[in-house]
Amino acid sequence: MMFEYARRSFNAACLLAVRDPRAWKEFDLTADGFFRSFIAILFVVPLNILFDLFAIRLSQARAEADGLVASSGSYGTPEVVFSTVTLVIEWMIFPIFALYLLRYLGLQQRYAQYMIAHNWGRIVTELLNLPAIVLFSVGLISDQAATDCLFITLGLTLYYRFYIAQTALEVGWSLAMALSILQLLLTILFAVAVRNGAGLWLPA
Repeated sequence: MMFEYARRSFNAACLLAVRDPRAWKEFDLTADGFFRSFIAILFVVPLNILFDLFAIRLSQARAEADGLVASSGSYGTPEVVFSTVTLVIEWMIFPIFALYLLRYLGLQQRYAQYMIAHNWGRIVTELLNLPAIVLFSVGLISDQAATDCLFITLGLTLYYRFYIAQTALEVGWSLAMALSILQLLLTILFAVAVRNGAGLWLPA
């Protein structure tokens, strides 16, 4: 039952990715739907671990290209737990920030549907990274090409978040873009704070 619910919600998020307005009829926009949307993190955790492993291998490839000794890049249970916990914390930062911001802007009545689409959309944005990860892992592209692909993915992610904000909140392009950029900045600041505080790399 829950899997079917998640599948339908994910399909709705995919429809938003292609600017299909029918997506809003597929989402569960009730109060229960708001809280259930946070289970999307369960589908993102494996992708987050995969991206960690990719980052380690990418760092090793760059070190080798520069003629340096690559680190062993050990990634065991402690690293998995730490990365997952920080992912959960990072996941909660933007909803809290958005709650107060939308209340200030007088848009609090649309907060729930915005966060529902945002949470399920996180699966879509994480999957956008897979092509670069897979192609690099099997040796079909270089580390530089993989990095370039991720920059393209970042652009697509920003646009996707912009479209979610614009259609969920029914606001103009400037506010929608500001929200998507603010989310990116919060994620970057959190990642930098974690890395500086713990000495570990974590995905953005």
